Amino acid sequence: MTNKLRIIVADIVPRELPRPDADKHFAELVRLIETLGGMTVVKVIQKRGRPSGKTYLGTGKASEIGEAAKELKCDAVVVNGILRGNQIYELTQRIPVLVWDRVDVILRIFEKHATTTEAKLQVKRARLSYDIPKIYRRAATTLFERERGGGVVQRGAGETGIEAEKRHILREIKAIDQKIERLKTLRENQRANRRRRNLLTVALVGYTNSGKSTLLRAMTRKRNVLVADKLFATLDPRLGSLWLPQLRRKVLLADTIGFIENLPPDLVAAFRATLEEVQEADLLLHVFDASDSKSEIIRKQKVVCEILKDLQADQIPQILVANKIDLRNFRRPGIKVSAVTGENLERLTAKIEKQLL
Repeated sequence: MTNKLRIIVADIVPRELPRPDADKHFAELVRLIETLGGMTVVKVIQKRGRPSGKTYLGTGKASEIGEAAKELKCDAVVVNGILRGNQIYELTQRIPVLVWDRVDVILRIFEKHATTTEAKLQVKRARLSYDIPKIYRRAATTLFERERGGGVVQRGAGETGIEAEKRHILREIKAIDQKIERLKTLRENQRANRRRRNLLTVALVGYTNSGKSTLLRAMTRKRNVLVADKLFATLDPRLGSLWLPQLRRKVLLADTIGFIENLPPDLVAAFRATLEEVQEADLLLHVFDASDSKSEIIRKQKVVCEILKDLQADQIPQILVANKIDLRNFRRPGIKVSAVTGENLERLTAKIEKQLL
């Protein structure tokens, strides 16, 4: 059994934010780290007006965290934000272990969970796109430090190397895009075939780990669906058929990648091919975790609605589905179901039938 990564997590929160709210803000990052296979050794929450432009955390706090990482024999420090290249450089000068930001952690989870060819291509493209800006900022900071220290700077050779690295990455992205485009054409042909057969599609959407995959398996009895209590367990669309007895026809149920807050546009764009099932669906099941607190449910539903709007899928009819009611006495709006116990799944099927009439 491999040892878990020992990680310090750090966050900047507004001074006026109450501590309980700051802890909630942190909880999702801790879950991400658990999904990656790590353990949170220390949580550092710093209240300040805004992140430092130089080190994000502030120079003193970064050095303090660096000492703690060394003393506690940690493997990495994770910042609950999106770091610029120069900030990563400055932090690595003060922290003697790996420095990741929130997007780095999510990408590593994607890399860990990707199993199909398309998922691996999408994750690789997302990683390359995310790393490009860091090349320039990291190199520019290094050149500045060398000039300030009086070192000899061969600027032309350095810049040539940077440009060569960028061109190589852009060529890789172009090659990946061509492969993804071919897979996209294949899926478009499959969807066109469905339309010719008048086969309707119902897509499950929701925040990551809301139980969409469990619900798909429970409703379609499809057994080759990965079900795990982890964030981003599903990176590819999974399809299953659902028989509607009143309409005497079957529809396709499509499971999709879970949504999450504060993802940069490039990362969302990398998975647009996977989200085509959402854009082309006749009906959406907006699944949320009924065991969450009221404030968490509202926050996550807002994130899902914003992403659906970005995908131009917000006008597709929706059914709100409160999943995991076996874990909590739930009183908010929505069809209340438990994908684990099967409670109210017949009622949900009847609601789908009514909506598709």
